[in-house]
Amino acid sequence: MKELAGELTKILEEITSLLNQYLPLEEEKLKAIQENKVEFGVDGRKKEQALILKLRGLAGKRDEVLKKAGCTGKTMREILEELEENEKRQVQPVFDRLVLAVQNFDSYNAESMKLIQLRLHDMEKAAAESQGKTYGKGKESDPDSEHFLSRLL
Repeated sequence: MKELAGELTKILEEITSLLNQYLPLEEEKLKAIQENKVEFGVDGRKKEQALILKLRGLAGKRDEVLKKAGCTGKTMREILEELEENEKRQVQPVFDRLVLAVQNFDSYNAESMKLIQLRLHDMEKAAAESQGKTYGKGKESDPDSEHFLSRLL
């Protein structure tokens, strides 16, 4: 398990660093949405897509490490419980930083998504009213759908 702890620590640090690097992008996106600016546009989306690809690559790397250690399908919390105390002391702080980074990233992302949905609702309503139609309830996202970052924890 010692090798597992070392490899997990490295991967978790990479994921945390990546999320922290992209947090300003989420802040920029939220600000653009709040100000009804479209400038975020293509460049911002390309950066987001690059982040997602990198995160998926790291998640795949993590899955390979877990498979090699016989921990396939276990959550990080379950794995932490199985580590020896000295290994747990190595991995736990890194995991805690990852959890905080995911929470920060998700809070900006969630706020952006709410604002986007509100903007879409307003545009759908305006389009319907301009055509002389009454506007009904718009589409809503599934609150039970799982964000891909939640699978990291």
